[in-house]
Formats: sequence, structure tokens, C-alpha cells
Amino acid sequence: MNTKRLLIAGLIGMMTVCLSTKSQAQSAKITLSPELLIPFSRAYNVGIGGILEAEWAVEKKLGLTLATGVETLFPKYDYYSNYTFLPLKGGVKYFVDPKVFINFNLGAAIGFNDAGTNFLVGGGVGYKFNNRIDAGIRVEDAGTSYAALRVGFRL
Repeated sequence: MNTKRLLIAGLIGMMTVCLSTKSQAQSAKITLSPELLIPFSRAYNVGIGGILEAEWAVEKKLGLTLATGVETLFPKYDYYSNYTFLPLKGGVKYFVDPKVFINFNLGAAIGFNDAGTNFLVGGGVGYKFNNRIDAGIRVEDAGTSYAALRVGFRL
């Protein structure tokens, strides 16, 4: 329970910093991303998810992000159950050039169906096709490790 409170307090603190910096004058860029999850665990064979992410530009190449959504990993065998969780994460996005970016995030994965809360950490790379569409791949660990293939649509 203390870990959950600490992670939520950290995310609230990051949000406060985001809103109190010079990025406050700029509106957040909101992106909706459907995802295909490829687990590294032998217990799961595939997963799906959706993430809603807000990004605030801090500098020309650097942004702070907050994201949430729902993700589900489907079991390979009947004696396992689905691992469905709500990721709450904050992170940093850095543009290596105007089209290519790398990101890193930390947070909590709040599990449904008595799965508990796990620490979430991950990072990845992406490509910005235009001002409305980007795509990327990231690797995360939220109690189990997986790769996520995503396509983001800016709202």
C-alpha cells in the first residue's frame, strides 16, 4: 500500500512540475494510441491495449509526458488468467531529430482481478510521420515484461 501511495504522490508531483514550468503557457498535446503487446513471459502469448498520453514541451527537443490507459495480456494456458492493468506513468520524450524520438517512463501498473500494483518502468523509440501521426516500439516491465507496438493519433 505504501508503494502505491508513493508512486501516486510522485506522479502528482511530476504533474505539478509540468504545470508550473514555462510549459504552462503551452497546451498539452494529447495522443491516443492503440497497442499490440508482445510479452516476453511464457505464460502469455499476446496482448492489446490503449494509451492516452499528454505531452508538454519543455524545450524544443524535450517534452514531459503523463499517460494512462488499459492494457491486457492474454494467457497461453487456461490455468492462467488475463493480466489486465491500468498504467499510470510519467516520463520524458527527447527528439533526436525532428522525426525520431526516444522516451523513458516510470509509474505504477494497477492490476485488476486481484493482480495487485506493480512498479512500471520502460523506454522506447518512435518516428513522427507528421503532426498528427506517430509510431513507436517500447519495452516495459509492469510485473511481467513485454514489447508494445503502437500507432499514435494526435487529438
